Amino acid sequence: MKTKKLAINSILIVISTSIIGTILHELAHYVIGSYFDLNPELHHNYVRYLSNGTEIQNVLVAGAGPLFSLVFGISFLYISIKYLKPSLKKLFLTWLGMGNILGFLGYLLIAPIAKEGDTGKVFAYLGIPTSVAILVAIISFFIINYVFGKCSSQFIYYKSDLVFDKIQTQKQLFTYPIFSSIIVMTLLSFPITSWVSLLPTLFMPMSYFKTLGQYKKMNNIVPTLTVNKVSPPLLILTIVTILIFRYFV
Repeated sequence: MKTKKLAINSILIVISTSIIGTILHELAHYVIGSYFDLNPELHHNYVRYLSNGTEIQNVLVAGAGPLFSLVFGISFLYISIKYLKPSLKKLFLTWLGMGNILGFLGYLLIAPIAKEGDTGKVFAYLGIPTSVAILVAIISFFIINYVFGKCSSQFIYYKSDLVFDKIQTQKQLFTYPIFSSIIVMTLLSFPITSWVSLLPTLFMPMSYFKTLGQYKKMNNIVPTLTVNKVSPPLLILTIVTILIFRYFV
């Protein structure tokens, strides 16, 4: 009998880690803004500053979010790969790490078209021409594909039923969670102050299809963990993170 328990857990993980990553990203802006006495107001997917800072202060505040996401993401992905055995905790930290790394590389990817975004502001201050920003975006695209392709090996441990069905499992591990994340995070992001705020929720999760693509190419996968029940802690965490996210609207 086919079950969708792996899909439900994966959806909960991707949504909760996406929210956590977004909140922490904005908190990094908030902390640096507070340090410079810019009187920041924390919102669900942006920070509003009631005081004007100098140009260099504004750039440091803008860069704080992506840089924090990068360090945070690398740290937790490393912990997941190096120290954790196959479990929902490991799967959670894998997605958390990937999502936050994307919170840096993804902003480099959209920098040429999102001039008022985090990286767009930094590039403008440094005087980086559009042609160079496009080159950086192209390089970021290849780095994302390489890193996320390598991450496919972190998903070989899981299956949804006692008898492993690769096609069914890849749908539950990737397809359902990716599209659920795009839909849910986009809806949760309203109301928006700028169209730029929708770019991460609409397009960045598509980077995970590279992980799916590499997973599809892998042969002789022998999963060791059957996910046959929904995790109550994951369900509670997802509800709590959604409530917190919406509280800061």
